[in-house]
Parts: sequence; structure tokens; C-alpha cells
Amino acid sequence: MAQPQIKTALIEATDADAKRGVFGAPTFFVNDEMFFGQDRMDWVKRALG
Repeated sequence: MAQPQIKTALIEATDADAKRGVFGAPTFFVNDEMFFGQDRMDWVKRALG
């Protein structure tokens, strides 16, 4: 976090996630469909086919 490039990368990733609707972890995307929570892993597997 002390290195500027790491701090910048974290800020950019956080901003991109917020714009995509991420509100917590773990969040998974399959294409544009968002799944939140580890209890949704079966749903993620189904969405992946």
C-alpha cells in the first residue's frame, strides 16, 4: 500500500467494482450476471454451464 502504483491499482479496481454494482465479498460475475456470497457457488457453477 505504500507503493504509489499499488495504491493506484487498488483505487482503480475499487472504483470499477463499485460502478459494476459490487457491494461486498465474495462477489462473482458470469458475463453480466452478479452473484454475491459463497452460498451462491452452485448458482455460479450452473451459470457457467
